[in-house]
Amino acid sequence: MSTAPHIIHDDNRARAVVTALALFAALCGTTAPASAQQLACDDGIKTAFHPDEATTVVAVRAIKKGEELVAQDSPRPITMAADMCLVKLLVGPGFTAEKDKTARSWSEGIGIEVWLPTPANWNTRIRNYGGGGWVGGGHRTVDKIGSKVPALVNANMGYASGTTDAGQPWYQDGSFTFLSDGKVNAEAFRDFSVRAMVEQAVKTRALVTLYYGKAPAYAYYDGHSQGGRQGMKIAQDYPELYDGYMIAQPALNIPQFGTAALYPQIVMKTELGFTALDKPKATAFAAKIDAANKRALAACDKAGIGFLLDPFACDYDPARDAAALCSGEAGQGVTGSNADAATCMSLKEAMALDRIWFGATPDGSYDAAQSSDSRSGKVLGTKQVWWAFTRTTAIGSQITGTAAGSVALALQDVRYAADASATNPSDIPFNNGSTTERNKWQELSYADLADTVNKNLALQPTLFSNLGTDKADLGKLRDLGRKIIVYSGLVDDAIPPAGNVNYHERVAVQMGGHAEVQKFMRMYLLPGSAHSSQGRAYTVSGQNDSVPLPKLPGNANQTPTREQDQFFTALTDWVEKGVAPGEIALTSRDSKLSYPACVYPSRTVWNGGAVTQAASFGCK
Repeated sequence: MSTAPHIIHDDNRARAVVTALALFAALCGTTAPASAQQLACDDGIKTAFHPDEATTVVAVRAIKKGEELVAQDSPRPITMAADMCLVKLLVGPGFTAEKDKTARSWSEGIGIEVWLPTPANWNTRIRNYGGGGWVGGGHRTVDKIGSKVPALVNANMGYASGTTDAGQPWYQDGSFTFLSDGKVNAEAFRDFSVRAMVEQAVKTRALVTLYYGKAPAYAYYDGHSQGGRQGMKIAQDYPELYDGYMIAQPALNIPQFGTAALYPQIVMKTELGFTALDKPKATAFAAKIDAANKRALAACDKAGIGFLLDPFACDYDPARDAAALCSGEAGQGVTGSNADAATCMSLKEAMALDRIWFGATPDGSYDAAQSSDSRSGKVLGTKQVWWAFTRTTAIGSQITGTAAGSVALALQDVRYAADASATNPSDIPFNNGSTTERNKWQELSYADLADTVNKNLALQPTLFSNLGTDKADLGKLRDLGRKIIVYSGLVDDAIPPAGNVNYHERVAVQMGGHAEVQKFMRMYLLPGSAHSSQGRAYTVSGQNDSVPLPKLPGNANQTPTREQDQFFTALTDWVEKGVAPGEIALTSRDSKLSYPACVYPSRTVWNGGAVTQAASFGCK
């Protein structure tokens, strides 16, 4: 399949990035005159703001305190806590390789929303926010809000905050990644991978400087999941665009973890004879895995706090647990004693779970004696292609639903994507008119999936514009004096945390060791924290009140104090005051459990004292 036409258009996007960076350099190299006038929040901005020929002001909207807005990711209206101005931008060019304007792979360009507090409320800072998943949203639509809740909250707090749809308007729908003729949309990947974030940074700064009549004192990036990947991409390639980066649970290593996400289905098909297409069997197996997770917790939770401080250290094996195996089932050195058909496992089921916990291999093998260091991301295990989720992590959605989008993209064939019968209800199947065939992923073997991961990696520099975002050389960022704080949940159920640990370890090797890395980047691993959206945290087993989590701004608190915005406050103190972050005290919402989040490579540990006392925990 020829990709030459896409590469030509990709060159146009590379030139657009250069143009945006030139505008950024010009903005940073000039100072607004003292007599510069602040703009009114009206259509005059459409005329006044013309940074380049590719940028159009779509709409300007004055928003009043108390107004209710429906953000893209909020199930209920958000009551705004302050007056502000919302400016919507569209930055071309669109996806010129797509000729069908009715296709989801057609786009006019990159949609950007910029939230501007009133001049009296502006704290002279930018706090841009990232997207999530396949991003998209109503950024370019006059009567919609495309941003997620945190961007609105950031503006309520006094920050100017810009967001982007990453180049396509279809919220959380990955259909745009394939052109209507079935080829991969390389233009879209250029915008999605990097260009949209460059434009977000540059255009937000340009508009802020024009609107307030002066340049911002500081600019920060704040993002979670895909938004975390977006921020890390800029930190790696264009670190000059921000002074500080708040990176939460970033979706790094997408070629590996995104493609290997299909592995549970390959295990189920090969070892157990069914997949997520058989919903009753998949649902029953998911219930057994949930029961096995509870047994893993009971075996490894030495502190008795209801979750694991270090799930990497847990080596629980259901094949060696009589209480996990069905009565009379011959296990590995044990005989099953569990008479509950809904929760007990056959030996085949137990070993299938062991394979899923170990992660993808080319032959379905796994290492029952895998070390804690190997599970934690420091080194891949024997034949291991990539890491999977930690024991006690809720993985039911990977059992009852099929994640095959990255597989289809790596194979450049939409037929390998899952249809609605194979996905979870919350997922959006790929919509593409080139063929109605789907679920060809069922034909893949262990070896085929491992080969597909390698194909995805090989295509990163060209077709996918290095979406993997794993460059370990952060020398430019270090030399510029920029700072990064990263955190990942240890029971993240969307992005295996070992992959982010592995990236940090690779940076340490590249940059001279952990002590050197800590001069510009610090990472925290959060026990009990699952994948979440900022301000609305999720935890293992949904125990949101009993697991210590960082305090973050969100729906319930739109004007947080410094102490209620913990990690970001630590970042601003590092950037603006030179105070490097150390241990960060976390307390559960019910106030019954407190311990420190620790600067990696240190981990939160229990010293054997009463768990009701914060002094019983420390960093080691």
